[in-house]
Formats: sequence, structure tokens, C-alpha cells
Amino acid sequence: MLQQGKSSAQVFDTVNSAPLPVSEIAMVLTLDYLRTNPDNPRKGRNPRFDEIKASVRACGLDSIPKVTRDPDGEDIYIFSDGSNTRYQILCELWQETGDEQFYRVHTIFKPWPGRLKYLVGHQAENEVRVDLTYIEKAFGVHKARVIYEEQLGRTYHTARAF
Repeated sequence: MLQQGKSSAQVFDTVNSAPLPVSEIAMVLTLDYLRTNPDNPRKGRNPRFDEIKASVRACGLDSIPKVTRDPDGEDIYIFSDGSNTRYQILCELWQETGDEQFYRVHTIFKPWPGRLKYLVGHQAENEVRVDLTYIEKAFGVHKARVIYEEQLGRTYHTARAF
């Protein structure tokens, strides 16, 4: 994706004008075009934040984060399977060090699964890595139910139109 002599923004603009891939594909994205999941059930700081940050500072990311993009949303990529803590850490390390390894992130793009599957995936990822608080789990389940009911309402209204 990054071509010699072009800034990441120039290369990224070329990517945005193309249709989104329909299967998983490797991408290098800068922090400018990455965002955390706005529906992330974890609202507090990851209890292992400092430990993870020390590891990323010393060794870089130990796994490639997956990203997606809502075709109806902004022209930014959002983490599809967790990774919000790693994003926050990369932002801090980029500001602290100016080291490009923390600014340009190797990712795997996966097609948009829909908002409900996206939210449930994040909830599951958070549960596997570090337990969510009871209230975070409850808010995540509530948000999933609201999205599910919105989808049912659209389906019901669309079906009645015929």
C-alpha cells in the first residue's frame, strides 16, 4: 500500500476511492485512519494496560490486528476483533517516541459483518482476553439487543411493504 515517495495520506486516498475488498486482505494503515470500536463494551482502562504497553514498546505487536470498515460510515477503519487497548498503546507510543513502527500498523482487513456481529465479536474478544466488569457485560448485551431489535424492525417494515 505504501509507495515510495508518497505520504501515507496520499496512498490512503487512492485506497478510499476503490471499492472495499470482499475478502480478507493485508493492509498497512496509519494511526490517522484507525479508530477504536465506538460500541466497545469495555469502558474502563484494561487492567493489563501497562504490562501490554511495556511489551509493545519492547517487541512491537505480537499479533496482527483485524480491521473493518462500515460501508455506511466514515472513511476510517475500525478494529473488528478487539485491539482497542493496543490502538491506545500505539497512539501513546507514537506520541512518546515518534517511532514509525508505532504509527504504521500492519493489519488484516475483513469485510464488514454488520453492526450486531461486530459488537458481539468485540464482546467475545474482551471476555476471552480480560474479563469485563459485570456492568460492561450488561451494557454490551443491552446494546446488542437494541441493535438486534432495530434490525428486526427494519426487516419487519421492509417485509410489510411488499
